[in-house]
Amino acid sequence: LSSDRMVRLGVSRALVGVCCGVLLLSLVMPMSLVSAADTGGEVIAVTDETFSHLIGEYDVVLVNFYANWCRFSQMLKAPYAQAAQLLGDSVNARLASVDCEDPAAQRTKADNSITKYPTIKIFRKGTAVRHEYRGPRTATAIEQFVRELVQPPIRSVADEKSIEEIVKAHHKVVVGHFESDSHPQYKTFTDIGTDLRDECVFLSYVGSPRAGQNGMTLEFRTPSDAHTYQGDPNSNRHISVWAVNECLPLVREITFQNGEALTEEGLPFIILFYNPEDMHSVQQFTRICRRHMERFRGKVNFITADGTKFTHPLKHLGKEKKDLPVLAADTFRHMYLFKNFKRIHVDGKLGKFVDDVLMGKLHAEFHNPALATKTDQDPYDDYYDNYEDEDDFDPYYEEDKETLQDKLVAAKAAKEQSKRAAEAIKQAEASQEAAKAEKAVTQARKEQQLQRRGLEPTPAAEEDDEDHVPVPVSSVMNKLKPSKSRYSFANNRDEL
Repeated sequence: LSSDRMVRLGVSRALVGVCCGVLLLSLVMPMSLVSAADTGGEVIAVTDETFSHLIGEYDVVLVNFYANWCRFSQMLKAPYAQAAQLLGDSVNARLASVDCEDPAAQRTKADNSITKYPTIKIFRKGTAVRHEYRGPRTATAIEQFVRELVQPPIRSVADEKSIEEIVKAHHKVVVGHFESDSHPQYKTFTDIGTDLRDECVFLSYVGSPRAGQNGMTLEFRTPSDAHTYQGDPNSNRHISVWAVNECLPLVREITFQNGEALTEEGLPFIILFYNPEDMHSVQQFTRICRRHMERFRGKVNFITADGTKFTHPLKHLGKEKKDLPVLAADTFRHMYLFKNFKRIHVDGKLGKFVDDVLMGKLHAEFHNPALATKTDQDPYDDYYDNYEDEDDFDPYYEEDKETLQDKLVAAKAAKEQSKRAAEAIKQAEASQEAAKAEKAVTQARKEQQLQRRGLEPTPAAEEDDEDHVPVPVSSVMNKLKPSKSRYSFANNRDEL
């Protein structure tokens, strides 16, 4: 054979080999994965067979778990598809969907604990992010959300004004003030920022005048307060523990976007309604909780709420804007008012209030006011100004501080204990109702016997309702439905 013919023959065989390889790949690889790799701008339908591969293939994957019979799922389809088109191949992220009624997707549905539709979960490099997407259900909002997720974990700033603007927009910000990016702890800071990027915004200010003698100052910033790291500047572990505890704080802000997620945690709220024109109450509540309420982590959620927005729960408490700040407990059944916010400065008062909520004391007094301890007029009811502001407190850098794993184990045990206590209360209420029913049956039998004898039954002594009017009010949280919720984004969805 001539050299030209040999070359042509070799090329032909190579082309045949490539075509056969592509055919074999298409037979082996699920079709959804092929389309995901070849095309952008489309929503990728996944099943049990393809789910794990897809979420590990990209930096970020949003997955819409839906059911075709669900009206809200149908409403989401169009903007979700439009968001995928807007993203296209411009970022290393994809939008996917799972039909939860498909028999081929039941394992994926169960593994992700899907109980409502639609649910949009976020996966970063194959791992589920703690938060779901609960923002506006519009194409541009979803697109922008994904673009923010793929941004670098550390943002650079060059002045204090930029920091203040980001704090105002994002609420939880960790700022690293560095003399230079060659500082020994700069890499530690960037590594921590990468791990916690979905919990806090991390800002790097290289050349900051606040870098200090050690060349590094770390601070956690919120709109109401700032906490500076006070631990060993050379300890990676201490810095990491500090950052974790700041980004996963004991006191959290409730908004229309995260309210549904907070209520789904199932823990009672100790909630401060504040006036945004007076952030001092938020600062003091947060500091006192950080210093004295750590033992309640995992048992209750300490919450702050803008009282000018969440006006409906305030009305249930008989309060309005002029009464702010207002502190109360919400157990999903009833709300209990903490009489005077300033009393949180009295040693043990707030802790006893939380204990009374958790131990069921306030619940028992709600149903049986006779159990309430009769005391003289509370001297703090109307006036209490004899206190000093709570100083900032950083409990996280001590050498003998319990580890995060210890906290998680303790929180899990506390949650189980709370569940058992709730069941005990339910059983007690059921027994109480059964006793009332038995008493009613006995009374009816007596009346029947008297009637047979031709006697008029004596009217039963009516209970004095006034003695049983409870001071607490009914909880608004156990009525949180998508169409009514004051604490979720439902009423703020653009398409509703």
